[in-house]
Amino acid sequence: MTDNGSILAFKRYKKIIEDKGVTPVDHTKIEGGDTTSLEHLLWMCNHCLTKIRDDGNGFSVDKYSRWLGFVQGCLICRKITTVDYERNITRPWLNKVV
Repeated sequence: MTDNGSILAFKRYKKIIEDKGVTPVDHTKIEGGDTTSLEHLLWMCNHCLTKIRDDGNGFSVDKYSRWLGFVQGCLICRKITTVDYERNITRPWLNKVV
């Protein structure tokens, strides 16, 4: 069963970052790249949106959940959002029983 709550959260963070005029870059491919940069976070969102699926070729729930928490944590540390604000928005999505 596809995890629509995580998909909604990744789409939300993708839009927040894109609205800042950022383009995606995989900083793991760059010598000394910054994996906490907005470019990399946007790349992570895009990549995960292709990996949340039920066909056996996607990421495990554990992996994309870690990635989601990392993106969210970095956005909070950059003061782009807050823990309380994100909890109120994403909790219904992530706790939805299908």
